[in-house]
Amino acid sequence: MRETTVLKTEEGSVLVISLVMLVLLTLIGISATTTSEIETQIAGNEKAHKENLYLAEAGAIDCGQLMSTADLTVSHSWLKGSYDDSDWDSAPQSTVNTNTRYLAVSEGVVKGASLGLGGSRVYSYAIYGRTDRGNLGRSIVRIGYRKAF
Repeated sequence: MRETTVLKTEEGSVLVISLVMLVLLTLIGISATTTSEIETQIAGNEKAHKENLYLAEAGAIDCGQLMSTADLTVSHSWLKGSYDDSDWDSAPQSTVNTNTRYLAVSEGVVKGASLGLGGSRVYSYAIYGRTDRGNLGRSIVRIGYRKAF
């Protein structure tokens, strides 16, 4: 007489099910690791971008402070008549960071600034701050500046 049970007809099924579960858990673990690595890279890139932006802005503000005390009727190395990318080679370094430089470009007299003949004229300038940190990126910021003479 032969004895048959339910467990004897399913020999090895527990091994197969446990291997399938192990493979699924391994795939979930690999996916979670990859996702966290990508998120870490994104956070690092965002941090570098913000640092570059703030350094460039600080360079532009540095130039604005310099312009507030400088005599803008005389020639300065950082004051240009027009913007050209080649001007960055001779642009002075900001006091904020050695990778940060600044330029100011004269835009002329503001229209409608003074209607009287004896009144002062308001001049407009574009101030550029730029930071270049190699593989960490580059940022350029432009701010407006006006000064009356």
